[in-house]
Amino acid sequence: MPLKKLILKSGVNRENTRYTSEGGWYECDKIRFRQGSPEKIGGWVRTSNATYLGVCRSLWSWVTLNSQSLIGVGTNLKFYIENGTAYNDITPLRDTVVLTDPFATVSGSPIVTVTDANGGYVNNDYVTFSNATAVGGVTVNGEYQLTTTTTANQYTIDVGTAATSAATGGGTVTAVYQINTDVPFSVPITGWGASGWGDGPWGEGTPSAARIRLWSQSNFGEDLIFGPRGGRIYYWDAGSGLTSRGVELSTLFGASDVPISQRVIEVSDINRFVFALGANDFGTAVVNPMLVRWSDQGSAIDWTPSVTSQA
Repeated sequence: MPLKKLILKSGVNRENTRYTSEGGWYECDKIRFRQGSPEKIGGWVRTSNATYLGVCRSLWSWVTLNSQSLIGVGTNLKFYIENGTAYNDITPLRDTVVLTDPFATVSGSPIVTVTDANGGYVNNDYVTFSNATAVGGVTVNGEYQLTTTTTANQYTIDVGTAATSAATGGGTVTAVYQINTDVPFSVPITGWGASGWGDGPWGEGTPSAARIRLWSQSNFGEDLIFGPRGGRIYYWDAGSGLTSRGVELSTLFGASDVPISQRVIEVSDINRFVFALGANDFGTAVVNPMLVRWSDQGSAIDWTPSVTSQA
């Protein structure tokens, strides 16, 4: 049988089926074409030694009016703005409280118990203390991650330095809490109460799963609108600088009837509407997973339906 030279067309054509792409390439991975022939990519180069905390589940890239290339990075622990290979922590804040002598140390241990009756925190949350005085030979100032939530009023942190004595104190301390963290991976849940009431046969538990944190994010002009699935909507002002934190959209001046919960956030970049999919209905706190709400055109903060707006 005579041999016939087979010449394949360069490039990858995914617009047609495998059969209509005969004589060309339909599916490839990590290759490039050079002089009509495929060539493997030599590998990946790390762009920066900087790292972020948590497992990343969302990336969004855009360019500001002064030509800054930014990337929003949402993880299960924090939210960052990447610029110039550096990760800037803009995680929104949940609460700021003033505590009196909240710290308790154990001699020889770096674990400090913190008493805060305000609650609202969960394991792995982040808190920043300031204005604290020394207690047990250590000064608890700076950002720390909660290691264990012991009770509704107490949790522990690792300060990295062993206390020299058992003591209670710290003086008048300001505690700033970031929004609650979430699990890095979907965790199966089984047993009584794992699923909704009435799910499955009587007397038999139905397995469920703790959902991972999924962020939605999209730029509104040069600014960023973002939020975790099932959480509130946040706003980051690029003009305030890379070190400024995101704030709850409803706290901005002039904000009205901003949804308190959403499953997905989208921005119409041409018409400048902000969409909240799976939001609470107007005037109620009841979340409807099938409901879509949107802001007035050109405004990210006006969500009040009226004859003078398109919300």
